[in-house]
Amino acid sequence: MNTIKALLLSIAFVSISVADVGTSSENSPVADGFLSAGDIVFVRPISTAATIGAFGIFAVVAPFTEMAGCTEETYEGLVEKTGKFSFDRDLGDFKK
Repeated sequence: MNTIKALLLSIAFVSISVADVGTSSENSPVADGFLSAGDIVFVRPISTAATIGAFGIFAVVAPFTEMAGCTEETYEGLVEKTGKFSFDRDLGDFKK
């Protein structure tokens, strides 16, 4: 158990130090080190799971949205927005 804790702490410290390298300029794609570490460890896995879940929900409701004529809007709202939040934003940037 202590080995797992030590491994998780070392991963967190390494990701903080690596993420903190590029924070000196305002146009840097990497935000604050602690935000970046939290993004890597917590937010990205949860948002990736949410994207997968949203795609599953879309697969279920797609026939009904096709009948209503709003398939594109539903896909954009469920899958594209969560996918962009998960994969298309800078590390530690929660404004997109």
